[in-house]
Amino acid sequence: MISLSRMKVDLLGQVILIAAIILLALFESGLKWTNTLLLFLGIWQVVSAIHLLMVYQHIKKIHFLKTMIVLLISLPIWIKLIGLYAYLPVAGVLIWYFLQTAKETKIVYNRPRRFWDL
Repeated sequence: MISLSRMKVDLLGQVILIAAIILLALFESGLKWTNTLLLFLGIWQVVSAIHLLMVYQHIKKIHFLKTMIVLLISLPIWIKLIGLYAYLPVAGVLIWYFLQTAKETKIVYNRPRRFWDL
């Protein structure tokens, strides 16, 4: 059973990284820091998915991991072909994982608790 505190930390970390990416994209014209934070968010989410898959046998996370592997392999090719627009699918997948995490946190939060969990 996934703990509520684990899901809260995961969601909070993703919210902080996404907010930082959005703020840097809006106020900073350079893409270096935005891409660096996008990389950190991707690493955070991949480690989170691997942890949920290995420890809690959360099988749905395998889809995210397969998608990230395909994106990471094909990203250099897409950057060469279409330039910086190649990051849009990556950002879309990261937002997709964030929304899944938010939904799962809500499910874990609404789950009835045993006496010892209080």
